[in-house]
Amino acid sequence: MLRNKKLAVIASGAILALTLTACGTGGGATTPSSSAPPALDTGPQTLTVAIQAWMSNKLALQDMAAAYHTAHPNVTVNLVEYADNNALSTFSLQWSQGKADQDIVVVDGASTAVQFVPQGLIIDFNKTDMFTGDLTKDKFVGESLSYTELRGNQFAMPLGLEVYNISANKDILKQAGVIGADGKVPVFNTWDDVYAAAEKVYKATGQPGMTIQWGPNAMATMISVEQAVRGNLYKADGKTLTFDTPEMRKVFEVWRKGVESGIFSIDTFASKDAGRSNFNAGTLAMLLESASRVAEAGQAIGADKVTVLAMPGSLTNGSYGFSAGVLVPTASKNQALALDFIKTTVMGDLQVKAGVEWGKLPVISRYFDQIQADWKDQMYSVIEKSVPAPMYNDLAVISDRGKQMLQEYLTGKVTLDQFITNLEGMIGSSDLGS
Repeated sequence: MLRNKKLAVIASGAILALTLTACGTGGGATTPSSSAPPALDTGPQTLTVAIQAWMSNKLALQDMAAAYHTAHPNVTVNLVEYADNNALSTFSLQWSQGKADQDIVVVDGASTAVQFVPQGLIIDFNKTDMFTGDLTKDKFVGESLSYTELRGNQFAMPLGLEVYNISANKDILKQAGVIGADGKVPVFNTWDDVYAAAEKVYKATGQPGMTIQWGPNAMATMISVEQAVRGNLYKADGKTLTFDTPEMRKVFEVWRKGVESGIFSIDTFASKDAGRSNFNAGTLAMLLESASRVAEAGQAIGADKVTVLAMPGSLTNGSYGFSAGVLVPTASKNQALALDFIKTTVMGDLQVKAGVEWGKLPVISRYFDQIQADWKDQMYSVIEKSVPAPMYNDLAVISDRGKQMLQEYLTGKVTLDQFITNLEGMIGSSDLGS
């Protein structure tokens, strides 16, 4: 359900000045193009953009809305919050009836938008003029467009490149003897190595040595780890996601051992942001979720105190790479305006601000290159080998139910065999698309 809270963005010259100053990381920010395609009206207009609350600042969408209004004073951009991906089913129902309260929707994890593709509920950007001028496809970073593409249908535009890996606090690891006097960070070849490092932290500090994202994004964690340790997510058919593999069985055993010993925290069960909060506060040694947390924590405790550690296999096989997805419902009556906002502003240089401050990396190469940070290079070395989540119609359902099953296993309610059987059965009975 959409929340009643609306952020009506009315920009002034002062607001724009602040916006542009905050983006000063080399090259300077520019205002969006003031030229509009012929289809755009010149009278007062409103563009409604549905976002999750965290996206306003961390994807610089508030600043983008303000910049667009300054370039187009006749346009008011409303940022309207929705709670989480469960709200997408509500959008789908409305759009299937030919109505849309939203002109643009930004989804957390672009693969979740695949459910809209079979019914033609969102536009295919390949059928627009999006990829022209400075936005030809060769201008995008790596395989970022593949994160929002399904069998030739560019169903969304990527925004904010991220990858799952281990964020680490170097001071705590030094205190625990995980980082030696030479300052070299550890190399984790196996999950037993990860466990051993977390155990050292536990013995030195009395606190869990690691937090793993086992909350709402648990399926993303499982996918990232399997890609890293196995280099493949699928059964022999190349389509069906599976975790019934020797590699993942070993990982699951290490995870449960860590939970039972107190070495791996389960605080993400109750709050998905618990690990991030502790890491940002400088009290957590290692955190497995989006590696963007390194950039975020660096602002709070110092960039010299944090680093990205490669989880086992990720330097060779990659991990789970993803972005937010910017999509336009076919039922929107403001498609021309929506496309102009995306092309001139969302795909503009304010992406640099989101990258510098929050680790949501630009998807356009010229902006990506403006960010000078070790963590960016560390993230990209894994991103370029990483894969997106499976493009399943039932991905949201699989993610929700898979999280519950994993938590039951980690807390000892079911055996490993029972967990694997239940998980494989659930995936096998889900709508995986054609």
